[in-house]
Amino acid sequence: MRFIFSLVLLWAASSVSVFAQTDKPPLEAYGNLPLFSSVELSPDGTKVAAIANLEDGRRLIVMSDQGETLLQVSLGQIKARYVEFIDNDHAILMVSETTSTVGFRGDYEYSGAFVVPIKGGKPKQLLVGTEGIFPAQGGLGNIVGRGRKSSEILMPAYMGSSFSDPSYDLLRVKLKDGRGRVQNKGSADTRDWFTDGQGNAIAKVRYNNKSNTFRIEHLQGKDWVPIYQENDVRIPPFRVVGVLPDLSGVVHARPNKASEGFNELVKLGFDGSVTPLMSKPEKEILSVLVDSNRHVLGVLFSGMSPEYGLMDQALERAYSSVVEALPNATIWIDSWSDDRSKVMYSVFDPSIGDVWILQDITAGTIGVFAGNRDEIATDQIGPVYAIEYPARDGLKIPSVLTTPPGTELASGANLPLIVLPHGGPSSHDLLDFNWMAQYFANRGYLILQPNFRGSTGFGQQFLEAGRGEWGGKMQDDITDGVAAMVDGGYADPDNVCIVGASYGGYAALAGATFTPELYKCVIAIAPVSDLNMMLQNVKFESSRGHWVVDYWEGLMADGDARKQKLRSISPVNFADAVQAPVLLLHGDDDTVVPIGQSRTMERALKRADKNVQLVRLKGEDHWLSVPSTRLQTLVEMDRFISQHMPIVSAQPMVAPSAGAE
Repeated sequence: MRFIFSLVLLWAASSVSVFAQTDKPPLEAYGNLPLFSSVELSPDGTKVAAIANLEDGRRLIVMSDQGETLLQVSLGQIKARYVEFIDNDHAILMVSETTSTVGFRGDYEYSGAFVVPIKGGKPKQLLVGTEGIFPAQGGLGNIVGRGRKSSEILMPAYMGSSFSDPSYDLLRVKLKDGRGRVQNKGSADTRDWFTDGQGNAIAKVRYNNKSNTFRIEHLQGKDWVPIYQENDVRIPPFRVVGVLPDLSGVVHARPNKASEGFNELVKLGFDGSVTPLMSKPEKEILSVLVDSNRHVLGVLFSGMSPEYGLMDQALERAYSSVVEALPNATIWIDSWSDDRSKVMYSVFDPSIGDVWILQDITAGTIGVFAGNRDEIATDQIGPVYAIEYPARDGLKIPSVLTTPPGTELASGANLPLIVLPHGGPSSHDLLDFNWMAQYFANRGYLILQPNFRGSTGFGQQFLEAGRGEWGGKMQDDITDGVAAMVDGGYADPDNVCIVGASYGGYAALAGATFTPELYKCVIAIAPVSDLNMMLQNVKFESSRGHWVVDYWEGLMADGDARKQKLRSISPVNFADAVQAPVLLLHGDDDTVVPIGQSRTMERALKRADKNVQLVRLKGEDHWLSVPSTRLQTLVEMDRFISQHMPIVSAQPMVAPSAGAE
């Protein structure tokens, strides 16, 4: 394989905003969405679809693999999530919006799908106009397989009136008009459907929250036959992720006690047999690669960089050759042609930037298809390191450290430090282009992203170590990260700011209230501040007996969700302790953590006569999906940090440290 550096032009140059490259790229170069939010290869590999974030708005663009534009669709203010192909002539655009329905509790994020004919014709929203569809459901864009005819796809949806429990049925949907008809009838406790790739249902998953019964059923002839059942389970024990290509069974990931709690991929045969398929010592399975019919091709393992285990041999050969060509890169497999002759990858490599790479097996080439942030030169990207430090109880905390461009980590640097704990908390940071971290590193700050206990990516035991440790050991891990940076001489103890979103926002507020002496400023984006309020909201949305309630009670307090316990770890109750100025940013369309969490914290801080500002992000959801308010978020952060923790002078070049990997 030879590597070709080339940028495929997708539209006229006049339609693209290009920033002049300086020592410090403009804030917009980081705060704007990447050039492409989603990229997808067609089944035959001759077309590429992308959600493009341009200066004059977002567009769905379909082009040939040689760069010829075939279709452009303006997306306006729609929240486009991703694009995929269902065949060579139809792209599917997944979208969402925050909405509510009269007679149903609360706002929710409604998702749907549009079919976009590439050869002409108007996009049509799938399932709209379908007779008998349940009026209030969040996920109407889920496609589980291709239909029996090339003009049809299979989509599950809740069916029934608002006055009875709807059933989760499998619908056959025509691409021509977007309307569906029930092909297989489900039940109120049906949770998922799986197909054979020829338009036929072969398996379904059921979970009854009243009887706490979990069941997997296989269609044998005309009868649904149970092949797996667990009783008295408060939370579904695992998630079925797909079907084996030979249609011999379904696949799920489960804890593997023999490997110290790490996950393994398991086949549950349609004959009831259980067969381990794949596992890796000291690795978790973070996700599973499936094709458009949800047939399993491989897995993504955990770690500081993506690592794949592939059962599809052609895809394995293609991926291995890219890893060999880019040994220092962080590489995600994005999409592939049906014959595996072409594969698209999302790649971060400091030597080439944040890019999309197209591999052509037949031609023997690997080339840069497009750069996400061409206005940021490679020498303006901050070096990113994988490090670890010991927590106070000896547990090693794997973390990501980003230094200002042109510098390398060394004791004695004494840089101003921004601590950036991730959300989730069941998530983790890895060696990637993080737009917040890179912006502030470019401005001269040292950025620490601690993967505190309770993070995914480092084994089941590490994940379980965070259970019930909100405001406890999880927070101590972040505090100990600050101590490690200060004690090592990397960070200035008098100039530390903590910034986080979602759970990271909770961690920022917990830092402000439980260790107030550490931080010079605090920024919390869409934070949880009152855990009792959060749990009440979950119960309101899901009902008290729902398994989601058990999940959050276990995660926050290991099942001890008494009001007094949750009060003791809720930052809102300790506003008097805060010393640093606090900036709260929150979308008013957030359905995951309602903006009331920030308003409650703001009131508590004002009553305590503290320095606090709440910025309402109009029309924004939980994920900073709206381009204008995402940019507004970075503008506000920059203003706040520059005011309270300014860079007073240029930092000197420093030598590498043996402690950085």
